[in-house]
Amino acid sequence: MNNILLKLSISYIFNFKKDKAFSVSTILSSLALILGISILITVMSVMNGFREELIKSLSGINGDFIIYETNDQEISKFQQTYPDAKIVKNYQQRVITTNDRGIEGLLMKSMTIEDFYKIPRLNENLFEIENVTESWVFIGTELARSLDVKAGDSLQISIPGSSMTILGPVLNSHVLIIKGIFNTGVYDYDKYFIYSNENYFKDISDYPVFEVYEGNTKVDSKDLSPMIYDTWSDQNQSLAQALATEKNVMFIILFFIILISSFTIISNQIFFIKEKYKDIVLLKSLGISQMQICSLFFINSFLVSIFSIILGTSLGLILSINIDSIENFLSILLNYELWNNEIRYLASMPYSIQINDIIFIISISITSALIASYIPILRILKIKPNLVLR
Repeated sequence: MNNILLKLSISYIFNFKKDKAFSVSTILSSLALILGISILITVMSVMNGFREELIKSLSGINGDFIIYETNDQEISKFQQTYPDAKIVKNYQQRVITTNDRGIEGLLMKSMTIEDFYKIPRLNENLFEIENVTESWVFIGTELARSLDVKAGDSLQISIPGSSMTILGPVLNSHVLIIKGIFNTGVYDYDKYFIYSNENYFKDISDYPVFEVYEGNTKVDSKDLSPMIYDTWSDQNQSLAQALATEKNVMFIILFFIILISSFTIISNQIFFIKEKYKDIVLLKSLGISQMQICSLFFINSFLVSIFSIILGTSLGLILSINIDSIENFLSILLNYELWNNEIRYLASMPYSIQINDIIFIISISITSALIASYIPILRILKIKPNLVLR
């Protein structure tokens, strides 16, 4: 009997010729659930990828810890405690660069060439030339594009001096050779950060800054207690909170799409039960129990929901993996830049598929499908075959 009811339930799903209205409504309700799940997975993946890539980029450029005031003895002691950690000593100064293409205000970090090569993010995508020894400078791809310069060209750097006039401080200019161009993938760093030889500029700033890159060994903050320092989260606390808040808000908004999809399943099932009113009366008159009849329609609705959840999850994963290509295609099609790297920091749209998020989304989708499949069958209990047949 159970096999017969299961076959009957499945036949209700695929019997297009007899129940065209039901087939159309089933497709529409399934489509709503598929789109809701796929959009939710895609948005969560992009938000996770954006956060991870931004944290990785910023910590890979500025360091996991930035030490502001210390001495060489404490730095040497720290290096002995964490031999795998990379420590970059630099002097920071606001500068101005100009050429016939425009003027840009920049942050310049002066350091040795050996320390520059320690910065992990800058060396991942770096093009450089070999014949520059002293007056070198490294710039980002966005700045190179803005000024229309390339490796080997000269770059004029102007630094405010100590002498003052009625128009402001006197600018000291230096001409440096562009030794290399890096691409971090973070717009602000590729546009407004440059790195130069410390022999030219270390006397301008009174105190050096030490940037610590943990590497594979996690640094205990207690070992940094004698020094004045900031962590990545300290420097970007508002940004980290904004990202977490944005992710939670987007999840709540998109979760309502799944709830709305559940309502369409309920309305579709109620309509279907009404269409099969005579079949239900006939089954009851043949002695089929109400539990079995309810199971028939519950399985019918739940199978459609499960099929929609599987398709929606698969579509969400496909969209997440190809989100950058989709964004580029839509930007060309609409003639509008959907991903503005000046606002979003990153040059391309990232993604990160986290299993916990996928499991959670599937769980709430199945729970919604169970509730949506159960509510309509309560109408079956109200049908009295003896009254109908009379």
